[in-house]
Amino acid sequence: MRCWLALGLFLASGVAFAESYVVVCYNWGCQQQVAVSYPDAWLKKTLAPLYKAKNPESERAAVAEVVRKFYVKAAEQTPIAADEPANDEDETVVGRMDCIDHSTTTANMLSLLQHKRALRWHRVGPYAHRTLLVASHYSATLVEVDAEANDDSPIYTIDPWLEVHGELPSVQPVREWAGYRFYSLETQHHATSATPLAGR
Repeated sequence: MRCWLALGLFLASGVAFAESYVVVCYNWGCQQQVAVSYPDAWLKKTLAPLYKAKNPESERAAVAEVVRKFYVKAAEQTPIAADEPANDEDETVVGRMDCIDHSTTTANMLSLLQHKRALRWHRVGPYAHRTLLVASHYSATLVEVDAEANDDSPIYTIDPWLEVHGELPSVQPVREWAGYRFYSLETQHHATSATPLAGR
């Protein structure tokens, strides 16, 4: 029996190697974490515009479109299509995503792009955290690798939290994203122990 179980696990892992995966968080605070698979043929087609980017600006635009498609594909395997913008309308909805879910999921997606060497002008950055009194919000970021370091000027947020599911995530310089609020750059969320995961 154990031999057959081991064989089954081996065969299942062999099938998994034909795909890439990203861990998607939902139900607020990464209460649910699901490894969403992306077939290689689909991934090759989806990432093609990234390899054609001519400069950092066009690469960021291509990243936004790729992240959008990743979310749409993930909704075929998870209930995240039910998510509404922000947190006000979906407190009891299965598939809801707060900023912890979105920033972790988006960072995982960006990590897969980096792993696939689909990013030429950027690398995955730390989480951006903005706050004012009790209001707190996180976003995944990209860092422009060849830009002159001038404080946080080459850091850009990739933030789908305020967007309707299936629309492009907002892409902004971190200072513009923070606006009048205080902000910091952090390697992990204060509010969760979720580990960013992406593979193959």
